[in-house]
Amino acid sequence: MFLCCYVYILETDFFKLFQNDSWVSSMSEETHNWKKETEGLGWQVSLSILVGVGWLVFLVVWLFFYANDYVWEKNVAVFLLSLLLLIGVLGVPWAYWAFKKQTSIEKEMWKQKGFQWRFWVSMIVGLSCILFLIYWFWALAEPYDIYRNLAIFIITLLIAGGLVAALWVPWGMKHSPEQHHHHDEGNKE
Repeated sequence: MFLCCYVYILETDFFKLFQNDSWVSSMSEETHNWKKETEGLGWQVSLSILVGVGWLVFLVVWLFFYANDYVWEKNVAVFLLSLLLLIGVLGVPWAYWAFKKQTSIEKEMWKQKGFQWRFWVSMIVGLSCILFLIYWFWALAEPYDIYRNLAIFIITLLIAGGLVAALWVPWGMKHSPEQHHHHDEGNKE
């Protein structure tokens, strides 16, 4: 039975499809491009898996053995601190890899006026936000009830989001694809 199926496949156009050189070369080019795009990615993936599993192990150990010794506000602070460390340990190598794999359009974006300082200020705002929340929940939150602490959490995120939006909206309006399209049409006339 296996032999009959094998002979049938050999005699049909299905098998001839796989013998088509253009199809094979196309697959070879796609595989080569995929390998080129993911080159040097192995250690970041391994690091991400190790750090992710380590973080989950830390959280489980913390929750089962240490969390009862602290009030819930300090447990939130520990969680936020561990999240900050996770983002720092994983963010640096992934950002470096992404920086190396930038397209020409992305490289040009870094050269546009106002992009770099907005990027760095956005990073500082995000870091300041999480550091403030860690400090708040560790040192200041205990006398307040859960609703006031939730309000502080939400207000902090809204302030940080508003600052970042205020930084990027004018830049985005100036450098949007529609603006470049209208600018290009104006040059043609």
